[in-house]
Amino acid sequence: MHPFLSRLGVEPVIQEFFEPFYRADEFGNLLFDYGDGMEHFGFAFHKVPLSRNFWMAGNRNFSQVRQVVICASAMEAVSWLKNKQAALSLWESLLFLSGGVRLLPAHSLWLTTHLQAKEFRLVFGRDLLGRMAELKLAAAIRNWPLEIYDGGDCILVSFRSRTFCFSQEKFSLNAFEKVANCRLGIRCDKPKGYDSFFDLIKANAFPNIQS
Repeated sequence: MHPFLSRLGVEPVIQEFFEPFYRADEFGNLLFDYGDGMEHFGFAFHKVPLSRNFWMAGNRNFSQVRQVVICASAMEAVSWLKNKQAALSLWESLLFLSGGVRLLPAHSLWLTTHLQAKEFRLVFGRDLLGRMAELKLAAAIRNWPLEIYDGGDCILVSFRSRTFCFSQEKFSLNAFEKVANCRLGIRCDKPKGYDSFFDLIKANAFPNIQS
């Protein structure tokens, strides 16, 4: 049990699940190892690294993994499981991944090499970068060539010799699927009323503090 996670309302069973996949620094702040960087969480800060690797938690025997949950950060993974635990029965078949602050081609290559024929769920924030990450990841998982560009006033998506334009407010994986008349079949989870699951558990733990 870690006091920071307990203060955030993370139940003992969830802390036990994630305990092998983090450690604490000398001040008790949480460290999540990406191999070439560390995600660092304390109540005064939360730093997510730029990494070519994935932080992983759960079953690392990939042949036994049924569902892969790719998150914006390790703390988002903890927060997602706290909120979704009642709907999940087989935790031993779960694998959590976070690629850090920005998704790179190395992440897409690793996914297509190691985790084919799995069920995926994407857990990113409602901000534009989170929505762009969802579409990039979904396309990479399905091995569909797709490029996303910032067109200034709009977001441009190049796919199958066509270019689609979206306003920043309306851009999403679902919006792309509709205009491109295609179905990637990958679920994106977001909490009602909050930008992220991590924001949700912070709001519940500290209801008198406005973020």
